[in-house]
Amino acid sequence: MAGSTVIQFLRHKEIDKVLWDETVDGSPDGLIYARSFYLDNMAEGWNALVGGNYDWLLPLTNKRKYGISYLYQPPFTQQLGIFAKRGVNVPYKEIISRLQQLYCFCEVNWNNSSGNAVAGLPLKIFTANNFVLDLSASYESIAKNYHNVLIKNLKRGKRFNHFYRATDDYKKLIDLYREHYGNRVEHVKEKDYFNFSKICSYAFKHDRLVCREIVVDNSNSAIASALLLSDGKRLYNLMNTTTAAGRKTEANRFLMNAIIEEFAGKGLLLDFEGSDLPGVKTFYESFGAVNHLYFKLKFNLLPWPLKVFKK
Repeated sequence: MAGSTVIQFLRHKEIDKVLWDETVDGSPDGLIYARSFYLDNMAEGWNALVGGNYDWLLPLTNKRKYGISYLYQPPFTQQLGIFAKRGVNVPYKEIISRLQQLYCFCEVNWNNSSGNAVAGLPLKIFTANNFVLDLSASYESIAKNYHNVLIKNLKRGKRFNHFYRATDDYKKLIDLYREHYGNRVEHVKEKDYFNFSKICSYAFKHDRLVCREIVVDNSNSAIASALLLSDGKRLYNLMNTTTAAGRKTEANRFLMNAIIEEFAGKGLLLDFEGSDLPGVKTFYESFGAVNHLYFKLKFNLLPWPLKVFKK
């Protein structure tokens, strides 16, 4: 495999966004979160480590507080990490060493390919769930892998007169998510929702936005909704909301089943985005989704007493 120990630290203004996106797109593990348009909106002023000729790259989502630079995971950005061209040997050990020279504290999520590569290095590593469903086959083939409880619930849900429809009103879906789940994600601020809406605007202009909702009897009030982005390889389930009325009528099961039926056979992966919550985990598994673990990385090199307060 090709390899290089060249590690360049690039400040944001020095990054060639064209070369950056080419590497992300060409990486077997390329994810939409690492595209420059996504990072520009959700991680303002991000920097990077890159290999020679952008053979591999690592976005650095950094902030500064009390004169100390640190790495954090931006909202609505499930995982980042290292992305490399095919056949490139990534110098993980040297990269971690460089990170610890640049930053005193790090809490970030790295993608599925990073697990074995960073094992044994001087940092803490935790795993997290991410369920993915291959939509390459026909709907009938995919549905054969549905769990029995899901099949029963879908049959039972037919009596509720659910109506599945597309919408372009992504702002409405963001507002619905904030209304019902905003108190669960208190770390997400007003500015983060605004920045995410800019991502949706960009995706809409480039035909990469998928907004779907469930209403009853074709009314205007959604009882379940899903806001997804597409990069041509995956559909990312970034905001999935169910109201109290929707939970009573199995609306989210109907919604996800309808999305699967609509996009089956189109060669995409449906990325459910999580979850470690037992109920949500069981829900995604019921569709036959496979768990693609990602990794939470942490190190704390802060001086005392800051190190004690930020464990």
